[in-house]
Order: sequence, then C-alpha cells, then structure tokens
Amino acid sequence: MIKEKNNQNISHKAFTLIEMVIVLIIMGIMLMLTVSLSWQQIQKIENKAVKESILTEMQTRYSRNLWSSSFGWKMYSNMDVSMKQWENKIDFTYNVIKEKSEDKNIENTFSNFFEIRYITFNSNNTSPTGESAVNIKYSPYKISCEIWEKKENVVIVARINNNKDYCFEIKQKNCRLTEISEEDCNILVKKIDK
Repeated sequence: MIKEKNNQNISHKAFTLIEMVIVLIIMGIMLMLTVSLSWQQIQKIENKAVKESILTEMQTRYSRNLWSSSFGWKMYSNMDVSMKQWENKIDFTYNVIKEKSEDKNIENTFSNFFEIRYITFNSNNTSPTGESAVNIKYSPYKISCEIWEKKENVVIVARINNNKDYCFEIKQKNCRLTEISEEDCNILVKKIDK
C-alpha cells in the first residue's frame, strides 16, 4: 500500500518530441548565424592581411633602397618595380653593377592572393587613363623615383581574394606606396566599372 502511494506521487515529466524538435531548430539557427558571422570575420581578416603584406613588402624594399645600394650581396645601380594589369605579382629587378661577365641582374617576385585590376596615371590633375602596366625606377639613397612616362603619381586598384578592392597610390615626390581611403577607393572603382 505504501508502495502504491509513492508511485502515485512521482510525476512523469519529460520533453515531448515536438519540444525537442523546436529546441534543435533554434540551436541550428543560432549555429548558422554564428558560422556566418565567423566566416565574414575570417574574410575581413584575410583581406586585411593581404593588403598589409603588399604595403609591408613595398615599404621594406623602399627602405632598403634608401639605405643601401646592394641586394643579395651584389651592388646595383637601380631597382625597377613593375606591375601589370590582371597579374597577381609585383616584379622587382635589381640592375647589378657588373664586375664579372657572369654577374646578372637579380629578379625577385612578390605574389600573394591579389590581382592588379586597374592601373591609372594622373598628371597635373588631368583625367585618369587606364594603363596595362607601370614601371617605377628607384635609385639607391634617393627619396624620389621615376614613374614610367614621368607621371606625377600612379594609382593601383588591387582585388584581394576575389572579393574586395583596395586602392594604392605612389607619388613621384616620395615614391612610397600608400593606401587610398576606402571612400575614395569606392568612388574610383565605380568610375572604372561604368
């Protein structure tokens, strides 16, 4: 008799199948939102890393050229930097001062997850024109450089990881690669895409 009373006092509470399905759906939605946000954050970080690597590579070469006239244990007369539209690399050529007949120019390439989408020159505030390539000559120990066709500056639009455009500028008076603001870059890209 006592046993029967104890059994009657025990309440049998449990989740129904519908409640479990609802909880699983809510957890699935929350997981999808988290993964989606994380993927977007990863893309932003990757894009920023590629952009910074381009700026760092150019700044490193520029600084080295300012303080030295040798690369790879060889003396050079100038460093040529060339970029071409639709390529994913920046070529560096060091014109070695030949002491022996076997001395050759040193060619280096920097590549990463970017594609040069557009190159334009702007001289004396004239309207920009698209070009397929740019060559820049850096002489050791000099802040200035020589941009192909003696333009005042060159603007480069690089698409990073096939999803984000960044704009860079090199001015002849200081020859450093600098990033153009996102707002100005968006305006330029809209003009290009017309």
